[in-house]
Amino acid sequence: MKADHTQRASSCNEEAGAVERAAVASDSEAATRKRLSIANIDALMTPGVRYTCGARAKQLNSNTRQVRASLSQLVDTGVIRHVQEARTGIYWVPTNEEKHQLEQTRRERRKPLTHTLEGYDSELRRIQALCMLIRRS
Repeated sequence: MKADHTQRASSCNEEAGAVERAAVASDSEAATRKRLSIANIDALMTPGVRYTCGARAKQLNSNTRQVRASLSQLVDTGVIRHVQEARTGIYWVPTNEEKHQLEQTRRERRKPLTHTLEGYDSELRRIQALCMLIRRS
């Protein structure tokens, strides 16, 4: 009977130790998550290198949801770029060359129209005729 009582007491101590270890692990995980910030993620990204959200989460020892939220904030501020390829999102910090190329394409889009449009009316008539063909009676 006495051996049974000491065995139960030692198992309770083991359970308490496991709970304490879990608490310490969760505290260190919480500390890691606190350190996860937009500035930290941005500082750890190399310009021109493509990253996935899952890879960044593994490198930062964090969960994917938090990393994705931080990456989305960086995309919204324009610090990094994002491309969705199938189910995987690709994130990267643009290089200086990519920044200049993007700025050049933006400037080209903003050029005012200086010439007259040719064939505009005939194209509108063609589209109108096509719409009339497929129109239900």
